[in-house]
Amino acid sequence: MKTVGVNISHDSSFCRCVNGEVSVFLEEERLSRRKHDEIPTQILLELLEEGDELNFTGLEYEGMSLKDNIDNICRYILKSEAKFLGHREHHIFHTACGFYNSGFEEADVVVVDGMGNCYDDEYHECASIWHCKKPHDIQLIEHQVTMKYGGGEHLGMEQHQHWPMGIGMVYAGVSAFLRFGELGSGKTMGLAPYGKEDKNIKPFVLENDLVNSKLFYRVHDGCVFLPYDYLPEKWDFKVWDEGAQRLANLAYRLQKDFEKWMINIITLGLKETGKKNLVISGGCALNCVANYEYLKHLPKGVKMFVDSLCQDAGTSVGLAKYLYYCKQ
Repeated sequence: MKTVGVNISHDSSFCRCVNGEVSVFLEEERLSRRKHDEIPTQILLELLEEGDELNFTGLEYEGMSLKDNIDNICRYILKSEAKFLGHREHHIFHTACGFYNSGFEEADVVVVDGMGNCYDDEYHECASIWHCKKPHDIQLIEHQVTMKYGGGEHLGMEQHQHWPMGIGMVYAGVSAFLRFGELGSGKTMGLAPYGKEDKNIKPFVLENDLVNSKLFYRVHDGCVFLPYDYLPEKWDFKVWDEGAQRLANLAYRLQKDFEKWMINIITLGLKETGKKNLVISGGCALNCVANYEYLKHLPKGVKMFVDSLCQDAGTSVGLAKYLYYCKQ
């Protein structure tokens, strides 16, 4: 049985599984040379040039000529993605990718990213905890959502700052402020070791383990960090001065608060089920420094697997495996 998954968003990708095992996996950026490329045009052309006969079982692409109609096919994929990948399936596919690649027969899966699919057409998912058992039992245990952005021009700053924020959204917002881009959180993580504890840096996570939403302003694709007087207005990391050090301290505080928040949700998931196998997926699992920190806080006997395809490219693998195991 062949199943296919296609991710249409940043880190676009294509995966085909045969009887649940990956036979083809490609990321669009590897072919187009455009970082985080969104449309898998080059992937499909590459497969066609190799004489590949694409079988889109489960995604309703049968009867369409890829070779003669590549642009329309991509549009059709987009439409199908909106139909099939809507609501909360984004985190399910992160979950399926991590779980079925982990080798565990049963595990808890924690998924945390910037902003997943829309949930009930009112909220975006930020974090979720799942319990999985082979061959096809995937159950949602807990999840965190943030309000879907609806334009916002009519909202005052006070209302925006009361919207809940996900920790992945926060990391992306600060990364954009540091001029690394919303998808440049890895650079912020790399800046953090150059920082140090600084009482003038406001906490990103409060004592009640909620994100400090007053530091941000919600926008359509996430949130904008609101700098305060202590932080420099102009800087250049090529010249390491006091301003650059303060920004490094900001990244340090963000990393520490990120670890604190993630440890809390991981221990919550394990406490809910009492299981001994843990899988971490979603874009926040790319934070390798934090991944090592979690090991210090896991209950005795817990085994942790970090999904090597935890970024959005891995959702095509998760979808293909989900179609095989859960939708037969």
